[in-house]
Amino acid sequence: MKNVKDYNHLILIFSIIVSSYFLYSSRYYALLNSDDALNILMAHNYKWPQDIYCWGQNRGGTLIAVLAQPFIKLFSFKAINAVSVANYLVLILGYFCFSSLFKNNFSKVVFAVIWFLPFQRFVDITRFPIGVEYSLIAVLIILLNSLSKTDSVLKKNLLLISVLLISLIAIWVSDLAIVSICNLFFVSLLFNYFKNKKFSNDKTILIYFLVGIVFVFLSINYVKSIVNVQNDNYLLLNNFNEIIRALVVLVNANFDVLVFKTKEILVSIYALLTVLFLLFLTAFIIKKKLVKNLFLNQWIAFFLLDFIIIFIVFLVASWVLANGMGRWYFVATYISLSLLVLLIIEQLNKYNLKLKFFKFALLIIVLVGAISPVYSMKYKNPKRLIPMTDIIVEFNKLGKIGVIGEYWNSYIISCANPDSIVATPHDMCEIKNKAFVGEVFSRKNIYVVRDMWMDYFPDTLLQFGNILIQDGKPFELGDCKVCKYKKIK
Repeated sequence: MKNVKDYNHLILIFSIIVSSYFLYSSRYYALLNSDDALNILMAHNYKWPQDIYCWGQNRGGTLIAVLAQPFIKLFSFKAINAVSVANYLVLILGYFCFSSLFKNNFSKVVFAVIWFLPFQRFVDITRFPIGVEYSLIAVLIILLNSLSKTDSVLKKNLLLISVLLISLIAIWVSDLAIVSICNLFFVSLLFNYFKNKKFSNDKTILIYFLVGIVFVFLSINYVKSIVNVQNDNYLLLNNFNEIIRALVVLVNANFDVLVFKTKEILVSIYALLTVLFLLFLTAFIIKKKLVKNLFLNQWIAFFLLDFIIIFIVFLVASWVLANGMGRWYFVATYISLSLLVLLIIEQLNKYNLKLKFFKFALLIIVLVGAISPVYSMKYKNPKRLIPMTDIIVEFNKLGKIGVIGEYWNSYIISCANPDSIVATPHDMCEIKNKAFVGEVFSRKNIYVVRDMWMDYFPDTLLQFGNILIQDGKPFELGDCKVCKYKKIK
């Protein structure tokens, strides 16, 4: 019979997951914004196939909105709660699939902190598609591991079908998954060759592979063709000068953090400790002449390759540069690098090396990283830990209304109660769902939020061809400056 101590790590992991949910899920996140709200609003009234991708895009598959439907339809969850639960179920699945690569409980607990209580710069792992995408990559790793160990024809066919379907879903969720999946198959094929001294001559696998490429290509091409928006600009590549510019942006941003210029003390401490840790670990591996030995491990090789290639993709992708080399993209490299380091430390354990310093240093780093977003929210922005939904719920007292505001003060306002509150960005913003414009103007009571848009409320406002006149005095509600307007034309 197992000792209670054998389950201590599971209690820790459970505590980490629960803490993460009440900090970073859509329902409880203090910095929830209109980008997050899109998922919630789509889940509230999901329509297939027009909602197969995020509104206004032909990328960013709406898996979480789909998975939220049973909670909404069968258990009458509010959309925001359904999305939160569905998203965390996927993250939990991804965590346990990845953690199966680890042999010791220390690595599993540390990875739980990295995954569920991430560093401030990469906190979007808990809600954005890249976290979901990598959860599906984790499932693929488990399936490929199982495939390599089975001789059963039936089980092999079931596993291959599962690999095909999960690959399709991952690419639907994020086009970036194509890169990681190609890396995964390449490394698996290479290590299979090293093991058997020949490439696999299994005709079943070859057939599935060839059919799978065609099936996935045609399926993704089809779903992209049925959405109203066709925007392929994100597939454009940077030229040499733009790549240099992208590098300069990254170097400058990271330098500012490392020299404490951003005045985010925990963020800078984390970054500095991470750089020093990686330098010391690399020097240690080189000194012990273990580089070759380490990369005989299939998963170490995969995560190193994934980290390098994904980073290069971000450098050459025109879309990433156009968005200022946004840190949310680099969640992918954060995941790969974290798994790489943990697997390397586990591998070094096999050589009976004294690794207490590295384990202690790693634990300190991930704990600083875990505290950094909480500290930032509490003392920097928004200077509170109260969930955004508990702030915007104040709009409920206005009844059934339409809201117009700047993008970041529009969709977010309606996500807590989308049946009563319909919102749209003003007509100079990007409109994700044009149907909401008509719904806003069909409401008897229309309110305008001027934050991040106007310095004052004008007597008359022209929006989407409609004339609005001020109907009452401005007031504050839900951390917003609001005023009622009346449509006269």
